[in-house]
Amino acid sequence: MSVVVLTAFTMSGLAFAFPFGVRHIVRAMSAEEKVRFIRASREVAFFLAYLGGVTLAAGWQGISVLRTRKNPRSMRNPFTYGLNIVLVIAAIGSLTLGFLEGRTVFVAMSSVGFLVGGGNLAYLLRAPQSKMHWWYEHLSSMIATAIAGYTAFIVFGGSHLVPALARTQLYVVFWLLPTVIGVPAITFTVAYYKRKFHEDGRVDKLGQAPANSAV
Repeated sequence: MSVVVLTAFTMSGLAFAFPFGVRHIVRAMSAEEKVRFIRASREVAFFLAYLGGVTLAAGWQGISVLRTRKNPRSMRNPFTYGLNIVLVIAAIGSLTLGFLEGRTVFVAMSSVGFLVGGGNLAYLLRAPQSKMHWWYEHLSSMIATAIAGYTAFIVFGGSHLVPALARTQLYVVFWLLPTVIGVPAITFTVAYYKRKFHEDGRVDKLGQAPANSAV
Protein backbone atom coordinates (compact mmCIF):
# COMPACT_ATOMS: atom_id res chain seq x y z
CA MET A 1 0.00 0.00 0.00
CA SER A 2 2.76 2.45 0.92
CA VAL A 3 4.50 1.98 -2.43
CA VAL A 4 1.26 2.51 -4.36
CA VAL A 5 0.38 5.67 -2.44
CA LEU A 6 3.89 7.12 -2.63
CA THR A 7 4.09 6.42 -6.36
CA ALA A 8 0.67 7.97 -6.99
CA PHE A 9 1.50 11.14 -5.08
CA THR A 10 4.94 11.43 -6.68
CA MET A 11 3.69 10.92 -10.24
CA SER A 12 0.73 13.24 -9.76
CA GLY A 13 3.00 15.93 -8.33
CA LEU A 14 5.40 15.65 -11.25
CA ALA A 15 2.59 15.62 -13.82
CA PHE A 16 1.02 18.71 -12.24
CA ALA A 17 4.24 20.68 -11.90
CA PHE A 18 5.98 19.56 -15.11
CA PRO A 19 3.30 18.48 -17.65
CA PHE A 20 5.75 18.41 -20.55
CA GLY A 21 8.51 16.76 -18.55
CA VAL A 22 6.64 13.52 -17.83
CA ARG A 23 5.16 13.07 -21.30
CA HIS A 24 6.95 12.41 -24.59
CA ILE A 25 5.77 15.00 -27.13
CA VAL A 26 6.37 13.84 -30.70
CA ARG A 27 5.32 17.01 -32.55
CA ALA A 28 5.28 20.76 -32.15
CA MET A 29 2.18 22.16 -30.48
CA SER A 30 0.42 25.47 -30.94
CA ALA A 31 -0.09 27.80 -28.00
CA GLU A 32 -3.74 26.74 -27.74
CA GLU A 33 -2.81 23.07 -27.83
CA LYS A 34 -0.25 23.60 -25.09
CA VAL A 35 -2.87 25.24 -22.86
CA ARG A 36 -5.27 22.34 -23.42
CA PHE A 37 -2.49 19.82 -22.84
CA ILE A 38 -1.42 21.43 -19.55
CA ARG A 39 -4.99 21.59 -18.30
CA ALA A 40 -5.69 17.97 -19.23
CA SER A 41 -2.42 16.80 -17.65
CA ARG A 42 -3.20 18.60 -14.40
CA GLU A 43 -6.72 17.19 -14.31
CA VAL A 44 -5.34 13.67 -14.66
CA ALA A 45 -2.69 14.47 -12.03
CA PHE A 46 -5.42 15.54 -9.62
CA PHE A 47 -7.33 12.34 -10.34
CA LEU A 48 -4.25 10.20 -9.71
CA ALA A 49 -3.62 12.00 -6.41
CA TYR A 50 -7.28 11.49 -5.53
CA LEU A 51 -6.99 7.73 -6.14
CA GLY A 52 -3.84 7.73 -4.03
CA GLY A 53 -5.82 9.43 -1.26
CA VAL A 54 -8.55 6.81 -1.48
CA THR A 55 -5.94 4.07 -1.23
CA LEU A 56 -4.26 5.72 1.75
CA ALA A 57 -7.51 6.39 3.65
CA ALA A 58 -8.89 2.90 3.04
CA GLY A 59 -5.63 1.13 3.84
CA TRP A 60 -5.01 3.23 6.95
CA GLN A 61 -8.50 2.45 8.21
CA GLY A 62 -8.13 -1.27 7.49
CA ILE A 63 -4.86 -1.53 9.39
CA SER A 64 -5.88 0.78 12.23
CA VAL A 65 -9.01 -1.18 13.15
CA LEU A 66 -6.87 -4.26 13.74
CA ARG A 67 -4.44 -2.38 15.95
CA THR A 68 -7.17 -0.66 17.97
CA ARG A 69 -9.87 -3.36 18.09
CA LYS A 70 -9.70 -3.49 21.89
CA ASN A 71 -9.91 0.28 22.15
CA PRO A 72 -11.72 1.66 19.07
CA ARG A 73 -11.79 5.19 20.48
CA SER A 74 -8.03 5.45 20.04
CA MET A 75 -8.60 5.74 16.28
CA ARG A 76 -10.22 9.12 16.85
CA ASN A 77 -7.22 11.36 16.26
CA PRO A 78 -6.61 14.50 14.16
CA PHE A 79 -4.74 12.63 11.41
CA THR A 80 -7.49 10.09 10.79
CA TYR A 81 -10.23 12.69 10.87
CA GLY A 82 -8.24 15.08 8.67
CA LEU A 83 -7.35 12.40 6.13
CA ASN A 84 -10.97 11.41 5.58
CA ILE A 85 -12.29 14.98 5.53
CA VAL A 86 -9.73 15.86 2.84
CA LEU A 87 -10.77 12.74 0.91
CA VAL A 88 -14.43 13.77 0.94
CA ILE A 89 -13.44 17.25 -0.27
CA ALA A 90 -11.35 15.67 -3.04
CA ALA A 91 -14.33 13.51 -4.03
CA ILE A 92 -16.41 16.67 -4.36
CA GLY A 93 -13.62 18.09 -6.53
CA SER A 94 -13.60 14.97 -8.72
CA LEU A 95 -17.39 15.13 -9.11
CA THR A 96 -17.34 18.83 -9.96
CA LEU A 97 -14.43 18.54 -12.38
CA GLY A 98 -16.08 15.57 -14.04
CA PHE A 99 -19.26 17.52 -14.73
CA LEU A 100 -17.46 20.68 -15.86
CA GLU A 101 -15.02 18.89 -18.19
CA GLY A 102 -17.26 16.03 -19.28
CA ARG A 103 -15.09 13.34 -17.69
CA THR A 104 -17.44 10.46 -16.92
CA VAL A 105 -14.85 8.50 -14.99
CA PHE A 106 -14.19 11.42 -12.62
CA VAL A 107 -17.91 11.55 -11.84
CA ALA A 108 -18.21 7.80 -11.39
CA MET A 109 -15.10 7.43 -9.24
CA SER A 110 -16.13 10.29 -6.96
CA SER A 111 -18.57 7.82 -5.40
CA VAL A 112 -15.66 5.74 -4.13
CA GLY A 113 -14.25 8.73 -2.27
CA PHE A 114 -17.61 9.47 -0.70
CA LEU A 115 -18.06 5.83 0.31
CA VAL A 116 -14.55 5.46 1.75
CA GLY A 117 -14.19 8.88 3.37
CA GLY A 118 -17.79 9.13 4.51
CA GLY A 119 -17.84 5.52 5.70
CA ASN A 120 -14.61 5.95 7.65
CA LEU A 121 -15.92 9.09 9.36
CA ALA A 122 -19.20 7.37 10.21
CA TYR A 123 -17.29 4.48 11.76
CA LEU A 124 -15.16 6.85 13.82
CA LEU A 125 -18.11 8.87 15.10
CA ARG A 126 -20.55 6.13 16.01
CA ALA A 127 -20.30 3.55 18.79
CA PRO A 128 -19.40 -0.03 17.77
CA GLN A 129 -22.51 -1.81 16.50
CA SER A 130 -21.43 -5.38 17.09
CA LYS A 131 -18.74 -7.51 18.67
CA MET A 132 -16.96 -8.09 15.34
CA HIS A 133 -17.30 -4.52 14.07
CA TRP A 134 -13.55 -4.22 13.59
CA TRP A 135 -13.42 -7.30 11.34
CA TYR A 136 -16.15 -6.03 9.01
CA GLU A 137 -14.47 -2.63 8.81
CA HIS A 138 -11.11 -4.26 8.08
CA LEU A 139 -12.55 -6.32 5.22
CA SER A 140 -14.41 -3.36 3.72
CA SER A 141 -11.37 -1.09 3.93
CA MET A 142 -8.90 -3.54 2.41
CA ILE A 143 -11.20 -4.32 -0.53
CA ALA A 144 -11.65 -0.57 -1.04
CA THR A 145 -7.86 -0.25 -1.05
CA ALA A 146 -7.72 -2.84 -3.83
CA ILE A 147 -10.38 -0.97 -5.81
CA ALA A 148 -8.37 2.26 -5.77
CA GLY A 149 -5.06 0.52 -6.42
CA TYR A 150 -6.28 -1.52 -9.37
CA THR A 151 -8.08 1.49 -10.84
CA ALA A 152 -4.89 3.53 -10.74
CA PHE A 153 -2.96 0.68 -12.38
CA ILE A 154 -5.52 0.16 -15.15
CA VAL A 155 -5.98 3.87 -15.86
CA PHE A 156 -2.30 4.76 -16.03
CA GLY A 157 -0.49 1.48 -16.55
CA GLY A 158 -3.01 0.05 -18.97
CA SER A 159 -2.82 3.10 -21.21
CA HIS A 160 0.82 2.19 -21.90
CA LEU A 161 0.26 -1.58 -22.12
CA VAL A 162 -2.68 -1.33 -24.54
CA PRO A 163 -2.44 2.17 -26.09
CA ALA A 164 -4.81 1.31 -28.96
CA LEU A 165 -7.60 0.36 -26.55
CA ALA A 166 -6.87 3.36 -24.32
CA ARG A 167 -7.83 5.71 -27.16
CA THR A 168 -11.33 4.24 -27.51
CA GLN A 169 -14.49 4.82 -25.46
CA LEU A 170 -14.41 1.15 -24.47
CA TYR A 171 -11.48 1.91 -22.16
CA VAL A 172 -13.88 3.61 -19.73
CA VAL A 173 -15.20 0.15 -18.89
CA PHE A 174 -11.77 -0.89 -17.62
CA TRP A 175 -11.55 2.25 -15.47
CA LEU A 176 -14.80 1.34 -13.74
CA LEU A 177 -14.29 -2.43 -13.61
CA PRO A 178 -12.55 -2.56 -10.19
CA THR A 179 -15.41 -0.58 -8.63
CA VAL A 180 -18.09 -2.66 -10.33
CA ILE A 181 -16.46 -5.83 -8.98
CA GLY A 182 -15.22 -4.47 -5.64
CA VAL A 183 -18.35 -2.83 -4.23
CA PRO A 184 -20.51 -5.98 -4.49
CA ALA A 185 -17.55 -7.96 -3.13
CA ILE A 186 -17.58 -5.80 0.01
CA THR A 187 -21.33 -6.33 0.46
CA PHE A 188 -21.21 -10.09 -0.01
CA THR A 189 -18.06 -10.60 2.07
CA VAL A 190 -19.37 -8.64 5.06
CA ALA A 191 -22.73 -10.39 4.79
CA TYR A 192 -21.01 -13.78 4.74
CA TYR A 193 -19.05 -13.11 7.92
CA LYS A 194 -22.05 -11.61 9.66
CA ARG A 195 -23.88 -14.89 9.04
CA LYS A 196 -20.85 -16.85 10.15
CA PHE A 197 -20.58 -14.89 13.40
CA HIS A 198 -24.37 -14.93 13.87
CA GLU A 199 -24.53 -11.14 13.74
CA ASP A 200 -26.87 -10.76 10.77
CA GLY A 201 -29.99 -10.46 12.93
CA ARG A 202 -31.52 -13.69 11.68
CA VAL A 203 -33.56 -15.91 13.97
CA ASP A 204 -31.91 -19.21 14.87
CA LYS A 205 -33.55 -22.63 14.83
CA LEU A 206 -34.93 -22.13 18.34
CA GLY A 207 -36.76 -19.01 17.22
CA GLN A 208 -34.45 -16.59 19.04
CA ALA A 209 -32.18 -13.98 17.54
CA PRO A 210 -28.54 -14.30 18.71
CA ALA A 211 -27.55 -11.63 21.18
CA ASN A 212 -24.78 -9.31 20.01
CA SER A 213 -22.53 -7.61 22.50
CA ALA A 214 -20.82 -4.42 21.40
CA VAL A 215 -17.31 -3.67 22.54
